[in-house]
Amino acid sequence: MNRNRKSVSKTPVQKTNLFHFFQRTPSSAVHNQVSSTPLADASVSTPSSSSLNASTPFITRGRPPTECPACNKIVPFYKLNHHLDNDCVPNSPISSSPRTTRLIDLTVPEIVLNSPPSTTAKEEVITELKTPSSNFILNTTSTPSKEEKPNSSSSTIVFHTPPPTPNIQKERRKFNSSSKKNFARRREIARQFTDRQVETDYKKHSENKLDKHEDWSSVKKKLFTEESKPKFEGLPYYLETFLFLLKSTFDEPLNQHLFNEEDKDTYKNFKSLSLEAQKLYARLFSRKFQWRRKEKIDYKDIASDLGPALKELCSSSLLHGIDQLEDLPTLLKLLTQLELKQLFKDAKIPFNGKGNATEALLKHCRSQPCLSGSSLSMKDRMIAKIKGHYLKECYKLHEEARRTFLRLILLSTLHQRQEEEEEKGQQQQNFKMLQVKIGDKCFPSYRINRQRAIFKHRDHFLKYGEASLLELQVRESYDNKQWGTLVEMTDPIQQAFVEYSKEYGNDDLDLPIFLRRYTAGSVYVYTFNKRIEALQCLKKYKEAVDLIRMLINQDVYLLSHRGHWYERLALNLEQHLKEPYEAFETIKNALDDSWVSPAHRFALSQRATRLCQSPRWKQKLEPLLSGLTLLIPAEPRCVTITGRSLPRDLPGHKSMFIRGDSEINTDAGDVTLCSVEELVLQHYMENGYTHGLHGEGSTLWTVIGLLFWDIIYQSEIADVFISLFQAMPLDFDTLDFYQSRKEIIEKRLECIRNWSSSEIVEEIAKVWEQNHGQSSLVSWDRFRDLESIGGLVQCIPPPVLAAISQRLLQNYRHYRSGFPDLTIWNPQQKKWRIIEVKGPNDRLSTKQTLWLDFLVSLGVEAEVCHVEAVGAKRMGATPQVAVKSKSPRTVDDEEDRENDKVVRKSRRLTAKKDSASK
Repeated sequence: MNRNRKSVSKTPVQKTNLFHFFQRTPSSAVHNQVSSTPLADASVSTPSSSSLNASTPFITRGRPPTECPACNKIVPFYKLNHHLDNDCVPNSPISSSPRTTRLIDLTVPEIVLNSPPSTTAKEEVITELKTPSSNFILNTTSTPSKEEKPNSSSSTIVFHTPPPTPNIQKERRKFNSSSKKNFARRREIARQFTDRQVETDYKKHSENKLDKHEDWSSVKKKLFTEESKPKFEGLPYYLETFLFLLKSTFDEPLNQHLFNEEDKDTYKNFKSLSLEAQKLYARLFSRKFQWRRKEKIDYKDIASDLGPALKELCSSSLLHGIDQLEDLPTLLKLLTQLELKQLFKDAKIPFNGKGNATEALLKHCRSQPCLSGSSLSMKDRMIAKIKGHYLKECYKLHEEARRTFLRLILLSTLHQRQEEEEEKGQQQQNFKMLQVKIGDKCFPSYRINRQRAIFKHRDHFLKYGEASLLELQVRESYDNKQWGTLVEMTDPIQQAFVEYSKEYGNDDLDLPIFLRRYTAGSVYVYTFNKRIEALQCLKKYKEAVDLIRMLINQDVYLLSHRGHWYERLALNLEQHLKEPYEAFETIKNALDDSWVSPAHRFALSQRATRLCQSPRWKQKLEPLLSGLTLLIPAEPRCVTITGRSLPRDLPGHKSMFIRGDSEINTDAGDVTLCSVEELVLQHYMENGYTHGLHGEGSTLWTVIGLLFWDIIYQSEIADVFISLFQAMPLDFDTLDFYQSRKEIIEKRLECIRNWSSSEIVEEIAKVWEQNHGQSSLVSWDRFRDLESIGGLVQCIPPPVLAAISQRLLQNYRHYRSGFPDLTIWNPQQKKWRIIEVKGPNDRLSTKQTLWLDFLVSLGVEAEVCHVEAVGAKRMGATPQVAVKSKSPRTVDDEEDRENDKVVRKSRRLTAKKDSASK
């Protein structure tokens, strides 16, 4: 669009002075004629629009300003509620009485003024005001007579009467069917909130509550007021969390040898700060580590002026000021677009946008020589100019002090690495403490018993901190699939890992397996796993194979990953490097390794079988297959059902099916879409089962976690709890958990085998009532209530429950996945079943096959339910992605179709013969 093009409209444009638009109408502009209409013993008349428009150019808007019925102040209509709540100061005894309710919609009052044709300072004006919504009556004598002396308490009231708003008939909006539905939905939401009483900040003036709201927007404004936010006695939550983490680390006796005098001085300097400075540092510490202008540091809850707090932090060596900033690109990033334009204009450089500003200015500085007699280069003079004219105050956290606090917090949050694997994301510690503070989260009660220091020396701990920061950067590149960057970033780690193993390998070997993950060696190995994936994506299989072999040769860090390494090594050797003999030798070594889990052992057995039976290598490798101890589970029982599926998947969903209980009529096909698991669950609900859950392993683990609650959280094992905010012990997902508690676990398993179902339910009910809702390994929302759990337990034989419990507790990390999808039961008939659901083009994984084999060996009715997709015909209300598809043909239909083909063929032959005879 050409903005310089002149308008071609022939409609004259009326120019209006904006000063008159915002100016109140003076009293002289009010028409002096008096109407005879009585109104509460006084009469006034509204001036006509013609006379008013002639005297004052006034732009009419949607609704005119109105007058506060209490203090007579003219305010915009949309600000009347806010004015009544906060700024209104009544100036009349009547209006100063307590308000009983806030006005939601105040009708503009009809104002009538009684005044003689020429109003002087000696004449009396009596004004009365009435509104339909409130019975406010104001009687004010503003001017005394000649005989009377002026009363100091009297005041003059000038009423501002806005011109009448023209009634503009707007074109009615045409609603389509979907718009009508949305409009009806919004109207229904507004109706639901009409009678809700919402407590607002009106409590400042009155103890009453608002009892009516016209729409959801007015309710939402009051639901999120400052009074609804959590408030703490004393320190704010972010500072309280920060101080707690620092204090808990410094006060721990096992950590004293990890701090030097500089760390202690930094901590003392922070404690000696004022409260405002401590709050400000805690706020800045939680933000991104970068330079910030003073205007961008704005925390009204700390102080209206943060200048003294910033100066205090700079004097304590916790904050850098503008004096320490000498990097020109960083300075340019802090400038705004307008400041950059002005800077380039002064330097006589063409400005081509903020993105190219740094490169252009650096090029200019390199091309310009120094001025004669000046020791400053062009770059230094440009930096001085930016500091002097544009960035006078700029701050950044002191890097060394920040690293000290990061190391302290890292020591107090070691357990988050374990929870990160469980929850697929690191939860911020301050947010977790805030949830505990306001009562949204509660952790189980356990005893912290620390006896062993993880880090022997200060350098040992510093290595862990550096490795953790590097891992965060590697993980970010991995998530963004920046394989080249990831490989470059991890190149120096291999040599660092070799040197670290020589220096600290023996110290880490003395630690239990569950504590070795908190060493720099384990973090390096985590990083190597990401590097291996990147090398394979870049098709550098030789380097990936060399790295995997290096990891297999070490026997200290992440031993539970050895099965995965063996599997990747065999795959690369067989498929990519075409080395079948080396691949076979790798599989043989893996099957003899005790650290290889059953799932990886099964996968390697399948690979060995395929390799030895392939036509190319069968003659040479098949005789060697008999020397391997292969793991081959039994084939599970399979059931096949059909379901109507959508021809194409919905965006963001997997295969979608139409439930069989969808109510369909000829006019509109109202159908219910569901997943393949819900479709199978409905199928079994119609065939003898009354309850069912799609929870995979969490269904039975909830029962097992309640039965072993005291063993998990109340045992006296050392160093498994190091923080007050742990949902599980540190050794829970390692082999150390079962080995260190083997005696008490086996006693509990024996009790379960001998208990009746009712005794098991009583034990579960006791733990449920005492610990319900705590953040733990138990999924409290998996079952609707305690009665639902009891119904499932009554269907499971106690020996079966004990066997499943023992399998999970022995190696939770390995067996937590792969459990079948559905658990269904019928408490009346005391029967239950476990089903693994497989949709179209889906197959069993190794862990799922092993779980089904184990359950079948216990006598459990476990099976695989395959769902065959059948095309669904398009119906009235079926989603638009569902297109027409042919229904499946039966055997009779096929026979009829073949008969029709024969008949048509015979007719064609007869027609040809007739034409030939003619």
